[in-house]
Amino acid sequence: MALRHLQLHIPKYATDSTLFSIGTMIFFFVIFDGVLMYLAPIIITRAGISESLMGLIIGSSSVAGMLFDLVISRIFQDTNYRRMFLFMFIMAALYPLFLFGGTTITIYLVAMAVWGFYYNFYNIGTLDFVGRTTPSSQHTSSFGVLRVFEGSGYLLAPFAGSLLLLYLHPGPRMLLIIAIPLAISFLIYSVIMFRPRTEKDEYVGIVRKDILSFFGEIRLWKVLGVLLLPTLALTLTINMVDAAIWTFGPIFSEQIGAANGISGGAFMTAYALPPLLVGWVVGIIARRFGMRRTAQWAIAIGSTFLVFVGLVRSPTLLIVLIFTASFFLAVGWPAINAVYTEHVDSAPIYSKEVETLQDLFTNLGDIVGPIAGGYMAQYLGSAHSFIALGLLGVVIAVSLFMMTSPVIPVVA
Repeated sequence: MALRHLQLHIPKYATDSTLFSIGTMIFFFVIFDGVLMYLAPIIITRAGISESLMGLIIGSSSVAGMLFDLVISRIFQDTNYRRMFLFMFIMAALYPLFLFGGTTITIYLVAMAVWGFYYNFYNIGTLDFVGRTTPSSQHTSSFGVLRVFEGSGYLLAPFAGSLLLLYLHPGPRMLLIIAIPLAISFLIYSVIMFRPRTEKDEYVGIVRKDILSFFGEIRLWKVLGVLLLPTLALTLTINMVDAAIWTFGPIFSEQIGAANGISGGAFMTAYALPPLLVGWVVGIIARRFGMRRTAQWAIAIGSTFLVFVGLVRSPTLLIVLIFTASFFLAVGWPAINAVYTEHVDSAPIYSKEVETLQDLFTNLGDIVGPIAGGYMAQYLGSAHSFIALGLLGVVIAVSLFMMTSPVIPVVA
């Protein structure tokens, strides 16, 4: 049935072996990342740190990533996905060593910085891979396919994290088990690297004849930032919402699990499931309504369901509501990514700057989200935090819809 589903719903271009190899690599990598994402707020709060301070610590991961964004386009003349993924693996291998070895706030901050670095490499490498290996008309669906693999990994991660907490104390044995999916992912990456190169070089390989100074680069970011502002705002919003949920969501998940005799990871697993389901068809939806409009309405509707999460107490209904909210948010991710690739295709010479701005605002969302989520959890409680977060998402998405045109501007 699975093979038949692929034949019916994935265009022929998406059956390219490299796309699916990268997707499989991402699957195992995000199991590793998702387990640590689930465990991090629990490990930090169990160390006696308050929810608000925990949010600040987790948010610092993106502060480090954001600072890295300021210099990445000058450090790396070529953001080829092969190189970006290699640095991603190096940083990822260091992260759990600091997280599990943390006894002070300083060590946790170092762990979060390493997390921010490797997630930057992941985002840039994925964007570069799609831009190099697929034509512009297929970017949305290619991102959708990769989101299926990513969603599959994040689907398993909360259950795995909850089981680890149930049977093991954070320590060397747990660390060894968590390292297994990372090792498998790196093995797949190594196989891909030995394949002959068939992708195009010109996507990010164009070098401008004019070499800009640091301040010239900042001025260019400012000009591009104004043009890309509606898309950047969508990136900020959807990452803020997602990061906040992953900050107080695992704690809420363990609470409702303990109170109702269900698996502690069930709630967050329901949140992680929709990307697996919508990835196959998101390209069709975006072509029908437009990529930008699709993203705006997806965030608005998904945020509305988050409000309802905070208003009910039935564990079954909670799982249904968080699943529905995540379903609509999952539609927004690949649609937003496809908007960026449209900008890049209109002016490939600025590809590194567009990628950097996208990652910059991703980090902004990942800074604001955990900080807001931590304070919400401490002062409103986890349940009421969903109400506040949902209302904020609705207001931003509707405002962007009213203020912007569905036509994506061309980068000149």
